[in-house]
Formats: sequence, C-alpha cells, structure tokens
Amino acid sequence: MSEYQYYEFLAIDRPLDDAEQAEGRSLSTRARITATSFVNEYHWGDSKGNPNRLMERALST
Repeated sequence: MSEYQYYEFLAIDRPLDDAEQAEGRSLSTRARITATSFVNEYHWGDSKGNPNRLMERALST
C-alpha cells in the first residue's frame, strides 16, 4: 500500500539557478519547480530523491 507524500522546499537566501532547477527536474518530472521553490506530491509512488540528503546538500551550499 502506498502513502501520500508531499514535499515542499523553499529557497529563502537566494533563488535557484538554472542548473539547480534542472537537478530538481532530474528527481521528478511532475514537480512544480521555480527559482524559489520545489513542490511535489506523490499519491501512489515514492520520491526518487532522499529528502534528508536534499536538505543536507542545500544547507551546505
């Protein structure tokens, strides 16, 4: 049985550049990605990315 998953990441210190947005798109073709946000919902599947690693990577830059 699948679970509902909702991920929302906001860029608060600076906008995401084109390369960073492309990296987000490589994780999900359905995500809504802008220079300031990444939003994705899963109803029947699972994220390809590890949310904890995404946060660690984002906070280390």
